[in-house]
Formats: sequence, C-alpha cells, structure tokens
Amino acid sequence: MPKNIKDVELFLFDLDGTVYISETEIEGSFEAISKLRKMGKRVCFFTNNSSRMHIDYIQRLNNLGLRVYSDEIYTSGQVTCEYILDNYRGSKVFLLGNDRLRSEFLLYGIELSDTNPDIAVLGFDTTLNYDRLYQFCKWLNKGIPYIATHPDFNCPAEECPMPDVGSFIEMIKLTVGRTPDLIMGKPYKTAGERITKKYGLPPRKIAMVGDRLYTDIAFGKNCGFTTILVLSGETTQEMANESKIKADYTLAAVREIIPLLEGNK
Repeated sequence: MPKNIKDVELFLFDLDGTVYISETEIEGSFEAISKLRKMGKRVCFFTNNSSRMHIDYIQRLNNLGLRVYSDEIYTSGQVTCEYILDNYRGSKVFLLGNDRLRSEFLLYGIELSDTNPDIAVLGFDTTLNYDRLYQFCKWLNKGIPYIATHPDFNCPAEECPMPDVGSFIEMIKLTVGRTPDLIMGKPYKTAGERITKKYGLPPRKIAMVGDRLYTDIAFGKNCGFTTILVLSGETTQEMANESKIKADYTLAAVREIIPLLEGNK
C-alpha cells in the first residue's frame, strides 16, 4: 500500500529534470516549493551532481528566483567528503573531478594528491582530460580503494544529455576491470542514513521527489522514504509503466504535489 504523502515532513528534491532543466525552471516548481514551506514542510535539494559545490547550488537557485539556505542543499560530493572523514580521515585522495569538486574536498579539509594517494575518487569531471583519466586508471590498477560520488549515466541538458559518472564507471571497468568499492549518492543508503540523522526524522516522514527511477526512486525505496516520481525529466509514463521500480506517486511535475497535500486529488 502506498505511503501517505500527508505524513511527510521533509521533501527531498532532485534538481536537474525535477526542479529545473539547465537554467530554466520547470513550470510551477518554485511556487510549489514555497507553498510547502508555508504549510510547515521542510525541503532539501539533494543532487547526485558532483560537478558543483553546495554553495554553487544555493547561488544558482537564488539567481533563478528561489530563495535557498545552506541547510537545504546536499550533494553527492558532500556525502563523499563526510564519508571519507568518518572512515579514511587523514588519507590522501586522487580526485577525478573539476575545480568546484576539488574546492568542496578542500573545504572539508581533505588532502588531495596526484602522486601518493591512498584513495581514488571518481566524480563528475566536466573538465576531464585523457591524461588524468589514464592516471586515475593507473592508481586503480595498483589496487587502492575506489569510491564514486554517484552512478548516473548522464546529466540532463537542453540539447543532449551529458555523459556522467555512470558512463565513466563503465569505461573504467572495461579498461582496468574494476568497479567502485563504494558509490555514495542515490540510490545507495549512505546518503539516506545521513539525511535521517541530519534532519532528525524517521524515514516515513521523508519523501524523495525525482525524475529518475534508478537513482531517485530506487534511493527512496532503499531508504524507506515515500517516493514521488515526476515526469518532467528523464522518465516517461511508458518507462514508468514498464519498470520494476514503482513510485508511491507518479506526477507530471513538482507542482502537482500541492493538490495532493490539500486533498484535491
């Protein structure tokens, strides 16, 4: 039996394909989020995209017209940094990531090293070059621990999807025969456990809202959250019908959450 959306106190929102696409708000999303706050609900924007710092998302959403605060943003990059500090404190990291992800790691006090790393971390490197990719593979081939920030195959974009970490994972697997020892973002439980502690809520009081079945909705299912699939991004109704991963609610877009809470549907 589907969970009751009216029991939800915290709404976790994916960003790309859920709240906006590129620099364009998905119609009605910001108004719906503002209404949720007025109804006493808490919101958190949780993205697998590790190509930006959490402060970049705050600025981006503010610039697009939605006021957001630091405790309302959580990224797979942050989850990874926190996990490393908890489990590999003092270790040096070879990071395959752009300058923004590198800055996030440095902000957390994690030492980066290209010459003597203890761990290799694969992030969404939008400035990837062949030499660094090959260096990364060399370290993996030597057997050091291998962590990926998230498993998304592509990132939504206006003209064409962008290759994302999941694509890199497959390429690296074909090259050196290794897959990540750990993947930190959705759909894996590590982030969900941190979110329940961060907000002090049991899973039944949390909802995951997203456009991807294999990350957003699977994440919610794995963590015991209420799941809300929106058809504003990657997933079509046909894909949802055919998938074994079933959301508790399937909506056209974020804006349709409000009528559900108000009891109009």
